[in-house]
Parts: sequence; C-alpha cells; structure tokens
Amino acid sequence: MTKPPQPPAAPVGSLVSPAGMGGIVAGKGFDFQTRYVVCHLPLWLQDKEFHQIFSEGAGDIDIRYLQDGPSARKHIQIKDHEVSPAEFKDVVETFRGFDASMPGVYQGFGLACPALSAQLRPIESGLGRLRGATPFYDDTSSALSATKADVDDRMRKHGLSDDQIQFIHDKVALEVGHGDLSHDDRAVELFIARLLSHPGFAGKQRAMVQPAYAELLRLVTASKGTVLDKASIEDVLHATVLADISREAAVTVWILNWTKEAFEPPADYNVDWTAHFDRTTRRVPSPEVWNGTLVPQLDTLRKTIVTTGAARTIQLRGKCALSTGIALGATFPAVGDWVFEIPQPPAKECWRSDATPSQDFSLQVEIVEADQDGADLVVGLNIRGDGRQDIISFVEASGAAPNAFVFMSPPSQGAQSIGGDADAVAMARAVRERLGEMLKARRLQMTRLFYFGPFALSVLLGQQLTSIGRVQLFEYQDPGYVPSCLLRT
Repeated sequence: MTKPPQPPAAPVGSLVSPAGMGGIVAGKGFDFQTRYVVCHLPLWLQDKEFHQIFSEGAGDIDIRYLQDGPSARKHIQIKDHEVSPAEFKDVVETFRGFDASMPGVYQGFGLACPALSAQLRPIESGLGRLRGATPFYDDTSSALSATKADVDDRMRKHGLSDDQIQFIHDKVALEVGHGDLSHDDRAVELFIARLLSHPGFAGKQRAMVQPAYAELLRLVTASKGTVLDKASIEDVLHATVLADISREAAVTVWILNWTKEAFEPPADYNVDWTAHFDRTTRRVPSPEVWNGTLVPQLDTLRKTIVTTGAARTIQLRGKCALSTGIALGATFPAVGDWVFEIPQPPAKECWRSDATPSQDFSLQVEIVEADQDGADLVVGLNIRGDGRQDIISFVEASGAAPNAFVFMSPPSQGAQSIGGDADAVAMARAVRERLGEMLKARRLQMTRLFYFGPFALSVLLGQQLTSIGRVQLFEYQDPGYVPSCLLRT
C-alpha cells in the first residue's frame, strides 16, 4: 500500500495553486467547460439541495449542495478531449491531493469528457457494470467480489495503485459522452431539451427558452473565479425566458428613507425605512441594521417580484440615501435583465437603466498610490463636486490605509455633469469595467466606495457592481463619513 499523498509546496487544495488557477490563467477548454455548465444547469436546478457553483475556483467546477446537516461539495474536472491513461492517472492523483489537502470538504469527484481513450474503455464499462449492479446486491457483499476484482485488475494494468483504485471506487464518477458540447449548435439543442423538462419551464415554447442559452453562457463566463448561486441563475433564466412579457409589464416600488409621502403611480410594493433615518441630522442606520435588516429586505423583495410575476421593469419612487440606491441596484442587477425607471429632477423624463449609453463618454480616473500592502481600494466617485480631500482625510484618520485611492468622475463636475440617462449608463458601465481591471491587477477583493452624485445614477451604478468582491459603502454625515452597508458581489 502506498502512503497517502502529501500536499506539495503549493498545495493542490489551495485556490491560488497552479491547479486551482489553471483554467483562469490558461483558459484551456474554457468554451467546452462553459457549455458543460450551462447544459447541466437545468438538471442541477431541479435538485432542491443545489445551492452554488464555483467555476474555476479549484480547478474546474465545484458544486455545493445544502443538506439538512453540513454542506456537501463535488469537484468536477472537465476535459475537452479524449483522456489518455496517463492523464486519467494524473486526474485521479489531483483528486486525491484535493481530498488530502481539504479533508472532509469534498464528498465526491467527477471527470467529465467527450470520451476515454480505447485503452481506458474497459475500465469505464467495468465500473459502470459494477456500479449499476450494486443496488441489486446490496444485501450480499460477496456477490460482486469477482466483478470488482476484474475491474481492479483492469485499473492496475494502467499503473493505478491500490490506494488510487479504492479512491476511485469510493469517490470518483466518470461522465463520458459529452462530444456534443464541443459545438454550440448541438449544445443549445441539449440545453433546450433539458430546460423544457424543468417543471418551471415545461409549458414554454422552444423559441422562448432558446435565448436563455446565450445569457447563461454570458453569466457563467462573467462569474469565472467567483461563486454563482442558485437565485442568480434562476433570475437570469426567468428574465430571459419571460423577456417578451417583461417588456410589457412593470411594477412600482416605493422606497421611503427620509420622508413618508405618497407618489405616482401607486405602489405595488412599499418599503418603509423611515424609522431608521432622520433627515434633520442626516442620521442613517448603523452597518448592523443595513446588513442585518435592510439589505436582506431588498433581497426578499426581489424574490417576491420574481415569484409573483414576469415584470422586470421597476418604476422606482421615493427620497432615499445614496447607499440605498447602490444597494437596490446591486440587488436587481443589469445581468438579471432588471430595468429601472427613476425620476431625476430637473430632467422632465425619468432616467432608464436600459438607455443606450453615450458613445463619447470619457471617464476621468486619478490614482493616488498609498500602502502597497493595503488590502483594498478606496474609490471616490466625484460627479457633483470634488470630494477628494474629504475622503483622503477621513480614510487617513481611520488608520486603515488602502492600497490606493482612486477618484473617478465625468469629464466635468457639477450638477449638470451627467446630461441624462445615456451618460449615466455609460458612466456606470465605465466605472465597473475600470474598477474590475484595477482589482484584478492588484489582486484585491475589497473596495471602500464613496459616492457623490445623483440618486438615479447610484441605482444604475449598483446594477453594474457584479463579480468584483466586497464593496463597503459610506454615507456623508457632516463633518465626515459613516459606513453603511457591505455588498458582496
């Protein structure tokens, strides 16, 4: 018997090891892998215990299930080619490395590929026969001993040790026959068939579910290296499949912060937070109230709207803090096909988040380096004026130096610096793109965000803040700032 594998100097189980970063760095097999995930989502979503996927987090795909007790996780290595005996052995050893480095974390491992090489097919057929017969002979352990011995001999012929063989029996599943996933035209047909078998979409027509394939490809691509949860996937599915209906319907949401008053049109949903705000003193809720009460209420609102109807356009009314706007937009993101219609005086027409962005918008960016060991970026969005000195003074007084200060603004600052929703959409997208680039380049996952601009733009900005890690928002409270909510994007 060989010794259990020892974690190498850069542990296989580390999410920043070469194995854990392989797909992100090299992108090998990425298209095939993305198709695999998208075509399996209709199946995974039907499992009530399915909770999250982590694409490229620890090699290829991790799936998390929430059971009555602790979570269960499965790790799947996806290959876009026929797997040879040497590669098969390497994959098994990689699985054992993960298992040794993170004991008890993964309950199962899988190898998914178009085919195994001709030399390995006797192993594939033998394991399939053995596992298929096991439930029938579960009360007599000796019935399949000869079959198991034969399968073990087939694996030994390819240099697999007894420890590796037992690990395969205990934890490794083989998923072969995925050749169609090398081609989008075949993969989309598989996706449509599987989605139409999902109870939530069984009554839909083919033309309604087909667009969801491209949208999920985009979502999975954008989520590489980050956790993607079941609710986000279902949001995109519902938004895409019900898009034609959504464009014809809208819901009106009132969010009340500073004042309790009536608006037009009447509210379908009235979220009254006035007890937590005081306009005279500019008092805003504590971070504990924001994170423990208010933001979860927004999440509940989103789920309610999704459950009760197909509308994806929100007519937003209310006088709110800027943090409320950003948090609201982040809860109803653009990637989920949510559209906001928001009054923004003195404009006569409401600003819409689906406006065509200005083509000539130019985002101004200034970077002030701080502490190279700092764990986050401090980002100031200066639209209505220059808040640089106030932000720097406040952060320096806090004693937590950032990696850098980043100040972004439109070409000019002031009350009219954003000419309308076209400029607002352009700026929101440009901020997300530039911020994402800087966080990735500096290997950071945390942003402290200070926003000084129109409320409608704060909502549109929140809609774009996806897959950039944690974002701590701040509210101005003369003579300084106070933390509000923490967004986990």
